[in-house]
Amino acid sequence: MREYYKGIDFSKKGAELYEDLAILTIEKHTKFLKYSDRHHYLYKADCSERNPENVTLIYTSEERFWKEYEGNKKYSPNTFNTEHVYPRSKIITQAVTDLYHLRVCDSKVNNRRGNYPFTDGKGKAKLVNKSWFPGDEWKGDVARMILYLNLRYGEELNEDISTGGVDLLLKWNTEDPVSFIEKNRNNVIQQAQGNRNPFIDNPYLATLIWGGIQAENIW
Repeated sequence: MREYYKGIDFSKKGAELYEDLAILTIEKHTKFLKYSDRHHYLYKADCSERNPENVTLIYTSEERFWKEYEGNKKYSPNTFNTEHVYPRSKIITQAVTDLYHLRVCDSKVNNRRGNYPFTDGKGKAKLVNKSWFPGDEWKGDVARMILYLNLRYGEELNEDISTGGVDLLLKWNTEDPVSFIEKNRNNVIQQAQGNRNPFIDNPYLATLIWGGIQAENIW
């Protein structure tokens, strides 16, 4: 990891650090995947910590046999599909094929989430007044995915994505620590795309850039 961030001056803050990390994240992103190839990588990226034959679903934390994805006509049942954490309908860049915001998700849950903006809440994932709370266990993951998309592509951090804007994402980044799944995803996706999500490597980088409540500095 030290080699990956070689040349980054972490004594910088705000816009200066943002620009340096954005350039690094863009330059390291050397492999652009076809959307149809996403499953091959997501099976590995979202692999269960307990059973390598299963994937862990976002929002519910349920595990499903990897062959149960929708569209697999050779296997039944088909129970999960691909969730675009940053709604596909709102993306205006190449981010639609970026694995860092794609997650396996129960098909029915994904349908309920739709393209509603994220909002705060407590407990499990649910709809809250035409907004979506991702759940206590997943809100940090969601925050770090969306912050990455802003860094990599300049995707907006506005009310259409999060009812609390960037402040809510920073709050979630501090409240929900980086998980095993996120660390595994970072390593698998780096092999697939070439770049990493720096906010998974160290959530404190978000604090250095945007301020707010201090996140854990794991370096």
